[in-house]
Amino acid sequence: MVVVLLSRRGFLVASGSSLLATWQIAATAGPAGAVMVRQSAPENADLARLSGTTNDAAPAIRSYLSGVSGSVTLSGDYVLDSVVEVPRAVTSLQLTAGTKLKVRGDHGALSRSGTIVYRDQLSTAMETKRSSITVDKPTKYVAGEYLLLAGDDAIPAARDRYGYLRRITSVSGSTVNIDKALPRAIRIKPRTALVTLAPSLKLWGSGEIFHLTPSLGRTPLVSFFAVDNPRVSGIDIHDNGATGVLVAHCKGGLIDCTIHDLLDDGETYFGYGVNVTGSTRAVVVRGTMTRVRHAVTTNSGPGIDVMGSAGEPEDCWFEPVAISCSDKSVDTHCLGWNTTIVPHITGGHGGVQVRADNTTIIGGEITGCSGPGISVNPLVAIAPRVSGTIIRNLKPSGTAILADSAIVATDIVIQDCYGTHIVLQSDSTVTSASIVAGGAIGVSFRGSNNTVTNIALGANVTTPFISSAGANNNIFTRATTAPTPLPASVNTAPPTISGTVQVGEQLSVTDGSWTVGPMTPAFTWRRNGVALSNATERTYHTYDVVSADAGAVLTVEVVVRRAGYQDGRAMTAGTVPVALGAALTPTTKPVLSGTAKPGQTLTVTRGVWSPAAQSTSCAWSKNGVPSGDTGTTYLVKTSDVGKTITATVTAKRTGYATATFAPTGKKVSA
Repeated sequence: MVVVLLSRRGFLVASGSSLLATWQIAATAGPAGAVMVRQSAPENADLARLSGTTNDAAPAIRSYLSGVSGSVTLSGDYVLDSVVEVPRAVTSLQLTAGTKLKVRGDHGALSRSGTIVYRDQLSTAMETKRSSITVDKPTKYVAGEYLLLAGDDAIPAARDRYGYLRRITSVSGSTVNIDKALPRAIRIKPRTALVTLAPSLKLWGSGEIFHLTPSLGRTPLVSFFAVDNPRVSGIDIHDNGATGVLVAHCKGGLIDCTIHDLLDDGETYFGYGVNVTGSTRAVVVRGTMTRVRHAVTTNSGPGIDVMGSAGEPEDCWFEPVAISCSDKSVDTHCLGWNTTIVPHITGGHGGVQVRADNTTIIGGEITGCSGPGISVNPLVAIAPRVSGTIIRNLKPSGTAILADSAIVATDIVIQDCYGTHIVLQSDSTVTSASIVAGGAIGVSFRGSNNTVTNIALGANVTTPFISSAGANNNIFTRATTAPTPLPASVNTAPPTISGTVQVGEQLSVTDGSWTVGPMTPAFTWRRNGVALSNATERTYHTYDVVSADAGAVLTVEVVVRRAGYQDGRAMTAGTVPVALGAALTPTTKPVLSGTAKPGQTLTVTRGVWSPAAQSTSCAWSKNGVPSGDTGTTYLVKTSDVGKTITATVTAKRTGYATATFAPTGKKVSA
């Protein structure tokens, strides 16, 4: 291990027995602009020469690994033009921080492989639920060996051929006893193959493995074939046109790393995070898988001479964190016996797709998918068991459970999923589910003989169940209590009032921003904190400011609602005090009429005002000096000769500025 203090970018000079090598290393900011670096140097001079270059480092890495054993490290930045098979003597390979294995070409980065060799074809079928097989040549079989047991039998209605990994516990005559009974019978050309498991390999650390040109990568980046207890932890595996980690015909193991950004188009590229295949038994998959086709999936595995592409993963435990997968986040395909799935799924195209028999889904949460939360393929013959899983916030048209064959589900929590929540074909049992918020239909019976009991329905479910034509013998019972509404949507940006805060103007209010949507808003306008009786729980956004608002401060309380949720509430900031409305304007101006001579009467009209005046008054003036006369008429006097008589009309309305209008005056003549 090397510790250096240098500037923000720097080079380390590493001395070996025959070489002084220059090696660029990663750095992190330290005090006063300096950089503290702690990282291992390449393990030998040959690797040091290649680190950070575009030259092929695969031969040098193979050479290095062939000369070490046990727990070893690999440090540096390398391009690989061929896969590196990790020798059996290496039990632990650590990719240190900053280490990069960059694949160039159509191949993987690292692999460990055992062997599977065809041994014998049997004349006696291998029957289900039996912990032994009958062989024709017992001398070929030895206790402690591992066998692949397979034939030409396939999953009903599918082409996938199953096969199983078994250890020989003893041999007695023609009877070969095995460590576990077969879940399916093998009757068509039953065959055996000797499985020599490669020793365990732990691949771990903080390094990266990725393809330089993902569109050219059609091979898994990391492959385990016939390995005892393969383990991957901590490594960042990303950018490839195929699988991240392949586990084929392995026994046990744990894959717990980060895998992301694998290409997927469903035709050329199938970027599975972890592909568990063949007769693999009891592997555990955890880790975080982001932007891949499936976080984890199962398949029959690579072809084997004479045996073909046969195998069914068995007794596996899948518990990955799956984020934004381009297809179903966890998909068992048709092969996979006694698989346990604990989903931790966010976003993406779908949740869990069950295509294999005898699957168990326990707990976990599926949220934000656009496809079904849990779907069961029509080919499934042994119903999956689902218990305690939360399915929430599926996007519009997302069904929580879509069972095209039988399912047994208990204690399912469905929250805010659109579409029909549960869709059942036939022979399913759903007990003690809770449905709150989201779509209006609880259950759709497409087939017959389904039993759905003790289902708690929120206010959003207005139709508990529907039945397709021909569906019969279905049972539905509703729970006696409703589920608790979901917590209220939380306001993240308060609503605001806009417009001119003045009597006679129109104001508008926004909805504000909320954590859950869509919601239906209602608006209550308040004057100095008191709700306005004629502006309560409005469904529209506007308010016309009236005279009574003059001088007051207006606020709006916004309440957002959706069936199945508690109400969310937010208040606007107060406006400035409401200003008086603009002065009234005459739509018909006052008119002064009559003959301006002594003894004659002048008359002024009051005019017509907008908005309508609540009161008008008239005042008369002589040469601009008020005369003290009021009313709409004025009797001209002899003393007025030579003076100009005017009338001023004043119009008033509460909440508005006072308006006046004086028509052109008349000069009195003798």
